[in-house]
Amino acid sequence: MPTVIDRIRSATTEAFRAAGICAILPGKILDPIGYGIETTRAGGSMQPETTTGGMRRRSFVAGALGVSAAAGSGGLLTGCGSADTAAGADADSLAAPPAVLGPKKSGVNYPPGYVGPVARELRPIVNEPVRFTIVVPQSLTVGDWNRNAFTQWMQQQTGIQIEWRQVAGGDDTMTKVNAMMAAGDIPDAFLGVAFTRSQLYLYGAQNLFVDLTPYLDKYAPNLQQVEKDYPDARRLMRSPDKGIYSFPDINDCYHCRASNGRSYLNTEWLRKVGLDIPSTTDEFREVLKAFKQADLGGKGRTIPFAGYKDAPLDTYFMNAFLYNPGDPWLVLNDGKVEANYVKDEWREGLKYLRGLYADGLLNKDAFTADQDQMNRYGNNPDRPIIGGARGYYWGSFLEIDEADPKARWHQYSSIPPLRGPNNVRYAAWNYLKVGLEVSTLVITRKCKRPDLLVRWADVQFDLEAILRSYGGPDFQWAAKGDKGINGKQAIYSLGETWASDTTKGKTWDQYGVMYRSGDFRLAERVNPRKPTFESPLYEQTRDDYFPYKQPVDLEFPPVTLEADQAAQDAEIGLNLKGEVNLSMAKFVTGKLDPADDGHWRDYLARIGKIGLKPYLEIQQAAYEAFQG
Repeated sequence: MPTVIDRIRSATTEAFRAAGICAILPGKILDPIGYGIETTRAGGSMQPETTTGGMRRRSFVAGALGVSAAAGSGGLLTGCGSADTAAGADADSLAAPPAVLGPKKSGVNYPPGYVGPVARELRPIVNEPVRFTIVVPQSLTVGDWNRNAFTQWMQQQTGIQIEWRQVAGGDDTMTKVNAMMAAGDIPDAFLGVAFTRSQLYLYGAQNLFVDLTPYLDKYAPNLQQVEKDYPDARRLMRSPDKGIYSFPDINDCYHCRASNGRSYLNTEWLRKVGLDIPSTTDEFREVLKAFKQADLGGKGRTIPFAGYKDAPLDTYFMNAFLYNPGDPWLVLNDGKVEANYVKDEWREGLKYLRGLYADGLLNKDAFTADQDQMNRYGNNPDRPIIGGARGYYWGSFLEIDEADPKARWHQYSSIPPLRGPNNVRYAAWNYLKVGLEVSTLVITRKCKRPDLLVRWADVQFDLEAILRSYGGPDFQWAAKGDKGINGKQAIYSLGETWASDTTKGKTWDQYGVMYRSGDFRLAERVNPRKPTFESPLYEQTRDDYFPYKQPVDLEFPPVTLEADQAAQDAEIGLNLKGEVNLSMAKFVTGKLDPADDGHWRDYLARIGKIGLKPYLEIQQAAYEAFQG
């Protein structure tokens, strides 16, 4: 009976034959999913990261298999007569003169020490119109990509015309892209399609995606400045073969670095029960007990603390017992990759959560509730019924009305990490997986002039281009003395908040190439007469989470999987995730008892049987390759 690997190999071979690829040399299977690497549009102002924030997980699927793989480990895809054409295109592209930056625009006030995008005088890239075909996801905010206001502006500035091919958005995007590639219907480029690092490596190594390294060095002066501003950028962009198969998006979102472990409490309820923000696990339990006893939600409806499946409880509470970044729960210990969910400290965290649940201090559907259910809890019409919530920001559990200074969201304040019984207190700070999105613009071997598309992308790193792509054409330059989110000189103000319906058809909904440095994001003008949630989100992150961030050498980095690692990783990793999540829910809700040695041993046995040991060996090898 054929194995899963055999079926993947067979399906992939047929897919590449359909695409006009003549030969797939024998080799080991590479699964391009890159399990464990979150592929999200990193929260623009801010769509907070969800692992999840709000964040969009996409998978690569082939037919009914649910995964896509291709031969690798030295195997080479040979295009039917396309190799010479590609080589010729490379030669023509790299013969063009290097790109240079224009002078800075006047009238823009930058704060002292500012690091970030700069507004410059732009000149057309071409004298005669040039057209490329680019595949993009559908977006209600973007609308018709061809008629979009930023699309028109980019065409005017660069002279480059784009024929947009729109495919279904969300989780269906990669399904459509995979089918398109299997049919040989390949565009010049993909924009905003979330290929994982392993997918980029796979298709780049097989000569389907262009290695942009020589083009970036010659035709991307804005990106070259980014690499000076963020010295780790190129290392994070490179695949194991040292190729760079996408033009990146930089989004140094300060509050996103802590969003995976952010939680909130109702400060009005704290005042009514006469308690302060808790700092320990014991104090937190007492606060929730007081909420329940006072029944501040009324009629027995009070939910002391609420969680839901898209904002897991463990990313906040487990950090009182051990450093826990969340799924896939991998950490480093002196350079050794370890899994959190088999440690004694994890078990102690489960006992604590079990106690909260048994006392009725957590919502009964904490592991099954969806976003709609959380909104019903948070937006209960007559009064609040939840005393606190695990969420990426206020919008994770209630409606944000920025115009109303008495809106309910103002009652909820973020709470710092809790100190556990062994004096452990971490805020899971995301150093490496927030800031650089690797797959924003991917250029294929069909493209005859990669240099022009690289220059087109590099224009989007210009400050004015970023503001138009991100906030729309109604932005304004800040006056001297205007204050930004961080209290320093502001650079700009947006005409509308990022989520406003009035931006429809005007922006690229964060799908485009942008350089949003930390200083840029915090340089948005704060209107004292019309404040947004941006300032308190920044301030609470700075005060409540940054001081407790874990050392960077504990964080497992965004690795790329080699061909001989990826197929095992996809299957084992998915099964481990399922077992960890299911067992966590059972331990907390009482179907299993974390204090029972037999139940705990059985859980560890299931984890071991799934394949934790080979899984960790895969991650260790990938980590060492990343380091080397």
